Amino acid sequence: MEENIYVLDMPDFKPVYEQNLEYGYRGKRGERLKQLLLGTSDYHCMYCFASLKGDRTDLGEIEHSVEKTLSSYLAECVPNMAVTCENCTQSLKRTGEKQRKDNMAPYIEEFEKNLNCQGTKCKAFCKAYAGLRKQYCKLNKLVLQPFSEKGDVSGMEYRLQYDIMNAEFVPSKRYSYNDEDMEILEYHIGQFRLNDVNYKTRALMEFVEDTIEADGKYSKQKNRYSNYIVDLFIDKIKNYPSEKVLRICEKIYINYQLQHITKS
Repeated sequence: MEENIYVLDMPDFKPVYEQNLEYGYRGKRGERLKQLLLGTSDYHCMYCFASLKGDRTDLGEIEHSVEKTLSSYLAECVPNMAVTCENCTQSLKRTGEKQRKDNMAPYIEEFEKNLNCQGTKCKAFCKAYAGLRKQYCKLNKLVLQPFSEKGDVSGMEYRLQYDIMNAEFVPSKRYSYNDEDMEILEYHIGQFRLNDVNYKTRALMEFVEDTIEADGKYSKQKNRYSNYIVDLFIDKIKNYPSEKVLRICEKIYINYQLQHITKS
Protein backbone atom coordinates (compact mmCIF):
# COMPACT_ATOMS: atom_id res chain seq x y z
CA MET A 1 0.00 0.00 0.00
CA GLU A 2 1.17 3.50 -0.79
CA GLU A 3 1.41 4.66 2.84
CA ASN A 4 4.28 2.20 3.31
CA ILE A 5 6.28 4.12 0.72
CA TYR A 6 6.85 6.84 3.27
CA VAL A 7 8.38 4.59 5.93
CA LEU A 8 11.74 2.89 5.41
CA ASP A 9 12.87 -0.11 7.44
CA MET A 10 16.52 0.29 8.34
CA PRO A 11 18.39 -3.01 7.98
CA ASP A 12 19.94 -5.16 10.67
CA PHE A 13 23.52 -5.87 9.58
CA LYS A 14 24.46 -9.56 9.82
CA PRO A 15 27.81 -10.42 8.25
CA VAL A 16 28.37 -13.99 7.12
CA TYR A 17 31.96 -14.96 7.90
CA GLU A 18 33.66 -17.55 5.71
CA GLN A 19 34.62 -20.52 7.86
CA ASN A 20 37.94 -21.15 6.12
CA LEU A 21 39.18 -17.57 6.57
CA GLU A 22 40.54 -15.66 9.56
CA TYR A 23 39.51 -12.11 10.37
CA GLY A 24 40.92 -9.50 12.72
CA TYR A 25 41.49 -5.86 13.48
CA ARG A 26 44.80 -5.18 11.77
CA GLY A 27 46.83 -6.24 8.74
CA LYS A 28 45.43 -8.55 6.08
CA ARG A 29 42.87 -9.99 8.48
CA GLY A 30 41.64 -6.49 9.25
CA GLU A 31 41.35 -5.54 5.59
CA ARG A 32 39.50 -8.81 4.90
CA LEU A 33 37.07 -8.06 7.73
CA LYS A 34 36.59 -4.47 6.61
CA GLN A 35 35.65 -5.56 3.11
CA LEU A 36 33.23 -8.14 4.47
CA LEU A 37 31.57 -5.56 6.74
CA LEU A 38 31.39 -2.99 3.93
CA GLY A 39 29.69 -5.57 1.75
CA THR A 40 27.28 -6.41 4.57
CA SER A 41 26.23 -2.76 4.99
CA ASP A 42 26.32 -2.10 1.23
CA TYR A 43 29.08 0.43 1.94
CA HIS A 44 27.23 2.40 4.61
CA CYS A 45 27.96 3.31 8.22
CA MET A 46 26.25 0.80 10.50
CA TYR A 47 25.22 3.57 12.93
CA CYS A 48 24.23 6.67 10.94
CA PHE A 49 23.81 5.00 7.50
CA ALA A 50 26.09 7.51 5.75
CA SER A 51 27.67 6.33 2.51
CA LEU A 52 31.22 4.98 2.87
CA LYS A 53 31.89 4.77 -0.85
CA GLY A 54 34.30 7.55 -1.77
CA ASP A 55 36.02 8.54 -4.98
CA ARG A 56 38.42 5.63 -5.65
CA THR A 57 38.47 4.62 -1.98
CA ASP A 58 36.39 3.10 0.81
CA LEU A 59 35.93 5.50 3.71
CA GLY A 60 34.79 3.11 6.44
CA GLU A 61 36.68 2.34 9.64
CA ILE A 62 36.55 -0.78 11.78
CA GLU A 63 34.97 0.11 15.12
CA HIS A 64 34.84 -2.04 18.26
CA SER A 65 31.25 -2.39 19.40
CA VAL A 66 32.16 -2.94 23.05
CA GLU A 67 35.26 -0.80 23.67
CA LYS A 68 38.42 -2.86 23.17
CA THR A 69 40.15 -1.10 26.07
CA LEU A 70 37.85 -2.91 28.51
CA SER A 71 39.53 -6.25 27.80
CA SER A 72 42.37 -7.42 25.57
CA TYR A 73 40.07 -10.18 24.32
CA LEU A 74 37.69 -7.61 22.81
CA ALA A 75 40.42 -6.15 20.58
CA GLU A 76 40.47 -9.17 18.23
CA CYS A 77 36.92 -10.44 18.85
CA VAL A 78 35.62 -10.65 15.28
CA PRO A 79 31.86 -10.35 16.04
CA ASN A 80 32.72 -7.29 18.18
CA MET A 81 33.70 -5.24 15.12
CA ALA A 82 31.49 -3.04 12.97
CA VAL A 83 32.21 -0.68 10.09
CA THR A 84 31.37 2.99 10.59
CA CYS A 85 32.05 6.48 9.31
CA GLU A 86 34.83 8.48 10.95
CA ASN A 87 32.37 10.84 12.60
CA CYS A 88 30.53 8.05 14.42
CA THR A 89 33.60 6.18 15.64
CA GLN A 90 35.88 9.13 16.39
CA SER A 91 33.33 11.58 17.77
CA LEU A 92 29.72 10.58 18.41
CA LYS A 93 30.27 7.15 19.94
CA ARG A 94 33.06 8.51 22.11
CA THR A 95 30.63 10.84 23.84
CA GLY A 96 30.06 9.33 27.27
CA GLU A 97 32.70 6.64 26.70
CA LYS A 98 34.26 6.99 30.16
CA GLN A 99 30.90 6.52 31.87
CA ARG A 100 30.16 3.48 29.71
CA LYS A 101 33.50 1.93 30.67
CA ASP A 102 32.79 2.60 34.35
CA ASN A 103 29.38 0.97 33.94
CA MET A 104 30.92 -2.15 32.41
CA ALA A 105 33.98 -2.53 34.65
CA PRO A 106 32.19 -4.77 37.22
CA TYR A 107 31.28 -7.26 34.47
CA ILE A 108 34.66 -7.66 32.78
CA GLU A 109 36.18 -10.11 35.28
CA GLU A 110 33.17 -12.42 34.93
CA PHE A 111 33.36 -12.07 31.14
CA GLU A 112 37.02 -13.09 31.00
CA LYS A 113 36.53 -15.94 33.48
CA ASN A 114 33.78 -17.56 31.37
CA LEU A 115 35.39 -16.80 28.00
CA ASN A 116 36.11 -19.51 25.46
CA CYS A 117 37.98 -17.33 22.99
CA GLN A 118 39.01 -18.54 19.52
CA GLY A 119 40.63 -15.24 18.56
CA THR A 120 40.82 -14.57 14.84
CA LYS A 121 39.10 -17.89 14.13
CA CYS A 122 35.95 -16.79 15.97
CA LYS A 123 32.85 -16.62 13.76
CA ALA A 124 30.01 -16.31 16.28
CA PHE A 125 29.07 -14.92 19.69
CA CYS A 126 30.35 -17.03 22.54
CA LYS A 127 28.12 -17.15 25.62
CA ALA A 128 30.40 -14.79 27.57
CA TYR A 129 30.48 -12.13 24.84
CA ALA A 130 26.73 -12.37 24.21
CA GLY A 131 26.08 -11.74 27.91
CA LEU A 132 28.51 -8.82 28.07
CA ARG A 133 27.00 -7.24 24.98
CA LYS A 134 23.45 -7.54 26.28
CA GLN A 135 24.51 -5.95 29.58
CA TYR A 136 26.25 -3.16 27.63
CA CYS A 137 23.09 -2.40 25.66
CA LYS A 138 20.90 -2.36 28.76
CA LEU A 139 23.19 -0.16 30.86
CA ASN A 140 24.42 2.22 28.17
CA LYS A 141 21.36 2.34 25.89
CA LEU A 142 23.28 1.82 22.66
CA VAL A 143 22.20 -0.69 20.02
CA LEU A 144 25.52 -2.18 18.98
CA GLN A 145 26.31 -3.34 15.47
CA PRO A 146 26.61 -5.65 13.74
CA PHE A 147 23.94 -8.18 14.77
CA SER A 148 21.92 -5.54 16.63
CA GLU A 149 20.31 -6.67 19.93
CA LYS A 150 16.98 -7.74 21.42
CA GLY A 151 15.00 -6.37 24.33
CA ASP A 152 15.91 -8.01 27.61
CA VAL A 153 12.26 -8.57 28.57
CA SER A 154 10.31 -8.15 25.34
CA GLY A 155 12.64 -10.23 23.18
CA MET A 156 11.94 -7.80 20.33
CA GLU A 157 14.69 -6.97 17.84
CA TYR A 158 15.95 -3.40 18.14
CA ARG A 159 15.31 -1.84 14.76
CA LEU A 160 14.86 1.67 13.39
CA GLN A 161 12.69 3.14 10.67
CA TYR A 162 13.03 6.34 8.71
CA ASP A 163 9.82 8.38 8.67
CA ILE A 164 10.01 10.22 5.36
CA MET A 165 7.18 12.66 5.98
CA ASN A 166 8.67 13.80 9.29
CA ALA A 167 12.26 13.45 8.03
CA GLU A 168 13.38 11.57 11.12
CA PHE A 169 14.57 8.21 12.40
CA VAL A 170 12.19 6.51 14.84
CA PRO A 171 11.97 3.19 16.71
CA SER A 172 10.43 0.68 14.33
CA LYS A 173 6.65 0.54 14.54
CA ARG A 174 6.70 -3.05 13.36
CA TYR A 175 7.53 -4.13 16.92
CA SER A 176 5.60 -3.79 20.18
CA TYR A 177 8.39 -2.30 22.26
CA ASN A 178 8.04 -1.82 26.00
CA ASP A 179 9.14 1.33 27.84
CA GLU A 180 12.70 0.06 28.37
CA ASP A 181 13.06 -0.79 24.68
CA MET A 182 11.79 2.63 23.63
CA GLU A 183 14.16 4.37 26.03
CA ILE A 184 17.15 2.47 24.60
CA LEU A 185 16.20 3.11 20.98
CA GLU A 186 15.48 6.81 21.53
CA TYR A 187 18.72 7.26 23.47
CA HIS A 188 20.59 5.51 20.63
CA ILE A 189 19.05 7.89 18.08
CA GLY A 190 20.17 10.80 20.25
CA GLN A 191 23.68 9.41 20.79
CA PHE A 192 24.34 9.36 17.06
CA ARG A 193 22.38 12.60 16.52
CA LEU A 194 20.35 11.02 13.75
CA ASN A 195 17.64 13.69 14.05
CA ASP A 196 19.83 16.57 15.23
CA VAL A 197 19.33 19.59 12.99
CA ASN A 198 23.10 20.00 12.62
CA TYR A 199 23.73 16.34 11.73
CA LYS A 200 20.59 14.93 10.10
CA THR A 201 20.87 13.87 6.49
CA ARG A 202 19.35 15.77 3.56
CA ALA A 203 20.18 12.96 1.16
CA LEU A 204 16.56 11.99 0.46
CA MET A 205 15.52 15.58 -0.20
CA GLU A 206 18.39 15.93 -2.65
CA PHE A 207 17.12 12.84 -4.44
CA VAL A 208 13.55 14.17 -4.40
CA GLU A 209 14.60 17.55 -5.80
CA ASP A 210 16.69 15.91 -8.54
CA THR A 211 13.83 13.58 -9.45
CA ILE A 212 11.29 16.40 -9.68
CA GLU A 213 13.64 18.34 -11.96
CA ALA A 214 13.91 15.23 -14.16
CA ASP A 215 10.10 14.77 -14.33
CA GLY A 216 10.17 11.56 -12.30
CA LYS A 217 13.20 9.99 -13.94
CA TYR A 218 16.10 9.04 -11.69
CA SER A 219 19.29 7.01 -11.56
CA LYS A 220 19.13 3.61 -9.83
CA GLN A 221 22.87 3.70 -9.17
CA LYS A 222 23.71 2.62 -5.62
CA ASN A 223 25.61 4.99 -3.32
CA ARG A 224 25.02 7.97 -5.57
CA TYR A 225 23.58 9.87 -2.61
CA SER A 226 25.12 10.24 0.82
CA ASN A 227 22.81 8.08 2.94
CA TYR A 228 21.35 4.57 2.79
CA ILE A 229 17.80 5.89 3.03
CA VAL A 230 17.95 6.92 -0.63
CA ASP A 231 18.88 3.41 -1.79
CA LEU A 232 16.09 1.96 0.36
CA PHE A 233 13.60 4.47 -1.05
CA ILE A 234 14.65 3.66 -4.61
CA ASP A 235 14.05 -0.03 -3.91
CA LYS A 236 10.46 0.88 -2.96
CA ILE A 237 9.69 2.89 -6.09
CA LYS A 238 11.79 1.02 -8.65
CA ASN A 239 8.77 -0.60 -10.34
CA TYR A 240 6.68 2.56 -10.52
CA PRO A 241 6.26 4.57 -13.74
CA SER A 242 7.96 7.96 -13.78
CA GLU A 243 4.59 9.74 -13.52
CA LYS A 244 3.82 8.07 -10.18
CA VAL A 245 7.37 8.61 -8.92
CA LEU A 246 7.02 12.30 -9.75
CA ARG A 247 3.73 12.57 -7.78
CA ILE A 248 5.28 10.83 -4.77
CA CYS A 249 8.35 13.07 -4.82
CA GLU A 250 6.22 16.20 -5.19
CA LYS A 251 4.17 15.14 -2.15
CA ILE A 252 7.33 14.61 -0.10
CA TYR A 253 8.80 17.93 -1.26
CA ILE A 254 5.66 19.95 -0.45
CA ASN A 255 5.36 18.31 2.96
CA TYR A 256 9.03 19.08 3.68
CA GLN A 257 8.55 22.72 2.74
CA LEU A 258 5.51 23.04 4.98
CA GLN A 259 7.17 21.35 7.96
CA HIS A 260 10.69 22.72 7.80
CA ILE A 261 10.96 25.82 5.64
CA THR A 262 7.91 27.72 6.91
CA LYS A 263 8.95 27.12 10.53
CA SER A 264 12.43 28.59 10.09
